[in-house]
Amino acid sequence: MLMHFAAAMVVSVLMLTIYATVQQAHRSAANDQQLQIARDIAAKINNRESYEKLLPAADEEISKSLGIFVSIYAANGSLVLSTGVLDGKAPIIPTGVSDYAKANQEDVLTWQPRAGVRMALVVEHTTNEKAAFVAVGWSLEEVEKRESNLVTMIAIAWVGCIAVILIHFVLYTWLNKKRRPAYPPAQ
Repeated sequence: MLMHFAAAMVVSVLMLTIYATVQQAHRSAANDQQLQIARDIAAKINNRESYEKLLPAADEEISKSLGIFVSIYAANGSLVLSTGVLDGKAPIIPTGVSDYAKANQEDVLTWQPRAGVRMALVVEHTTNEKAAFVAVGWSLEEVEKRESNLVTMIAIAWVGCIAVILIHFVLYTWLNKKRRPAYPPAQ
């Protein structure tokens, strides 16, 4: 009995480890392109390039698009320009995000500006007061679908492993009862 319980615990820990590892790989990879774009734009702004020319004119609805959006904010948090909109309005990042980016040069986070909209967001701080923050976001919709599929795969594998352990336990118990006499022999 103890051996089977231990096997079930080992399988459970392994499945949780696999889930956590793959989920983290999916989620952290969701930041890669935003990191590159945000750092590149921030570097150009720091080199005194015109930020107006860095972004294409676009009004991508970020709640429906899988495309990347870029927003630039002044030091006071006001929007300078953006390639995306949320429900027809420019997306505004929370003050705490810009405060953190200012103190640490960069903030990488999951941002949910409203229910049903989740973004992998990178915010870079620049040395330009008029374009102090570069925010680059991308929808997590596809990443979250992959994570959901991962949960399903892990659950199926876990149930399969536990079923094998349970079957082994039942067979092992049944075979051992057949081999042993019910009562010790009389003397």
